[in-house]
Amino acid sequence: MEWAVTLHSYWRWIVLIAGIVVVVLGILAFTGNRPWDAVSARAALVFTIVLDIQVLIGLLVWISEQRWSGDAYLGYLHPLLMIGAVAIAHVGRARADRAVDSQTKGRMATFFFVASFIVILVAIPLGSWPV
Repeated sequence: MEWAVTLHSYWRWIVLIAGIVVVVLGILAFTGNRPWDAVSARAALVFTIVLDIQVLIGLLVWISEQRWSGDAYLGYLHPLLMIGAVAIAHVGRARADRAVDSQTKGRMATFFFVASFIVILVAIPLGSWPV
């Protein structure tokens, strides 16, 4: 299942790019510089879908390679944090969709997507950073 590990590794860049895009759109809507429109809502949807795919790939790797044995960080903490990040992103998208005006939508999106993004960054193992 080496292909799944490789796919999981490359897919993270799509997650990070989608996360940056949706956070920037949320900040722009929150500050009133850009409305929270169909493009912003679509970007939020794409971000949550990309996260869902990443978690599914990660679960495939976790199960097929029995990652729960050995390293506690990759075995337990990383998957739990990533599932938490997905949950935060989904809640944020739902809260932004339910908000009445554009600035409130932007505030909700910014708060929840930044929180999700922070959890994602904390959950990435240090050995995986390109630095």
